Amino acid sequence: MGEEEREALIIAAVISSVLIENETGGSIKPSLGRDGGSSWSASHRRMAIGKSPLLKARTVRSSKR
Repeated sequence: MGEEEREALIIAAVISSVLIENETGGSIKPSLGRDGGSSWSASHRRMAIGKSPLLKARTVRSSKR
C-alpha cells in the first residue's frame, strides 16, 4: 500500500468515525476553557497584543450619525 493510499484510508476512517459518532449523539463538546471569556478578558487580551480595547473597536465600526 502506497503512502497516498494509506493517507486516504486514514482520512476515510476519521470521516466515518465522526459520522458514526454524530449519529449516536455522543459527539465531543468543546470544553469551557475554549470559551472566549468575558468582554473584560477579551478586551485585555486585545490590549496585551497591541490592539485597541474592545469598547473602542466596537464604537469605531458603528456609523456616526
